[in-house]
Amino acid sequence: MKLGEMTWPEIGDLDRERFVAVYPIASFEQHGDHLPLLTDTLECEGITAAMEERAGDRIVVLPTQWLGYSFHHIHFGGSLTATSRTHVSMVVETVDCLVRAGFDKVLILNGHGGNQADMRVALQDLRERHMEARVYGASWWEVAQPGLDEVRTAGPDGSGHAGETETSLMLHLHPDLVRPARPVRGGARAPSAYESEVQRFHMLEEVSPRGHFGDPAAASAEKGERMLAAIVDSLCGIVDDILSGRLDPQPARES
Repeated sequence: MKLGEMTWPEIGDLDRERFVAVYPIASFEQHGDHLPLLTDTLECEGITAAMEERAGDRIVVLPTQWLGYSFHHIHFGGSLTATSRTHVSMVVETVDCLVRAGFDKVLILNGHGGNQADMRVALQDLRERHMEARVYGASWWEVAQPGLDEVRTAGPDGSGHAGETETSLMLHLHPDLVRPARPVRGGARAPSAYESEVQRFHMLEEVSPRGHFGDPAAASAEKGERMLAAIVDSLCGIVDDILSGRLDPQPARES
């Protein structure tokens, strides 16, 4: 069910206790030589469309928020970004409106790695505003990782940005937008043993001069179809767990 296609009286008549509002957030940024700027947004649209087919009686879907936090891509022409403060405010104020409209169970579905820090801050802010609401955030590639790993063949560094996973999804969802000349594996890993523990904000051109990392050459439409199914399986499971309360904190039992 698409929120934007409903009228306000129809929303008023809706039993909102039975629904999770799904709010996809994505980006408008470069995806190497072979994928379009709108890749993350198109992926989120494809994922939520498939979710509607599976869980249409349990979810109300918002349009995908196409402007995200993409400052690290700004070196590459055409990439658009909000500042982090603006982006957090967009997410918080959108969900605030949903909660005020009676949707007290909200899943922020993230489709862009650069949005993750802002999403965490937004979840904190929303908890401060609406203690009674149940607002969750999830990045699709994280919650679906076990299923995606069963499909991927390019190894742990093959997925990346515009690599095997994203290229496969786009070959399945929008093959007409994938350029035929796909680059070879790109990007570079930092050599330090402390790479995962020490934080620093990197610009994309520092790790990939062509704007991608991973292995786009390993992608296929058939993989993309299977990946989409794995993503939707995971997200529909999350919807079920939100509605049933299984994602809520459980008080410790007294011994």
